[in-house]
Amino acid sequence: MSNFTKTSFIQPLVEHIVAHEKDVNVWRKQLVGSGAFSTEQVLALDDASLTLVYRTMLSVQFQGMRVERILTELEKHQVAWSVDFGDDHQNYAVCY
Repeated sequence: MSNFTKTSFIQPLVEHIVAHEKDVNVWRKQLVGSGAFSTEQVLALDDASLTLVYRTMLSVQFQGMRVERILTELEKHQVAWSVDFGDDHQNYAVCY
């Protein structure tokens, strides 16, 4: 599966997680737990920076996963996503 298709799954998943997980302390713990930041560094981040860093961490984690695992995460978080088949109507028939 191409990275474009993989990204089309990851973007809505990350959006959903960030929108629904409002406890920034969980974010901070995950960032420290990932080894990317120290506790002091994470505490020094303002809200906008914390959000950007957390989104980036999630995106990188999901990029390293197989598509099947990403689909499992989408289902687990109950995330809806759209599929664009373009103008190739054969793809519609295959999915049908």
